[in-house]
Amino acid sequence: MKFDKKELLRAVKYTLFAISAGVIQIVSSLALKAILGTFMDESRTMVFINEIAVSSFIAETVGLALSVIWNFTFNRKFTFKAANNVPVAMLLAFLFYVPFYPFQTWYIAAVEGKLADIGFWGFVIAQGTVMIINFVLEFMWQQFVVFRGKVDTNALARKEAAQAAASANDNADRDIAASDYVEGTDEGAK
Repeated sequence: MKFDKKELLRAVKYTLFAISAGVIQIVSSLALKAILGTFMDESRTMVFINEIAVSSFIAETVGLALSVIWNFTFNRKFTFKAANNVPVAMLLAFLFYVPFYPFQTWYIAAVEGKLADIGFWGFVIAQGTVMIINFVLEFMWQQFVVFRGKVDTNALARKEAAQAAASANDNADRDIAASDYVEGTDEGAK
């Protein structure tokens, strides 16, 4: 198996952007949950997949939306460097959440319900664990569906490729000049 630095760097970038999106999601979800908790009755529930506190549903929906927009925007530009049609790519990114959002909603409510005795921390644990699941699945979705065939096609990728080619040409010219010098030196020594 060949080690590919470029793909390792892509995975590191994705991880860093996912962490930042996770921070946005968790902070906005927790802040909104706390704010809503001050004036909403926590016993007020609704049914979406299962029974869930209205404040939790609103908080996780807003937090997820903010993190998806952030993650998509930065990964498209800097991680996958994709020049594909943005509305189509965003639609494909959205399609990931058609099954995942109901799963996430069910999962958070189920975990939060099981950990009800620890209160607010049950929500924190539920959010954190579902974000790990999301991290893995969304990376695969973006790599193999959203940006498939479009990776390294935007202006930034073209600029980096041109710089790498110029650097390779400069190195090749230096190698030729060095070999000419060495050959000339060898010729003079004979």
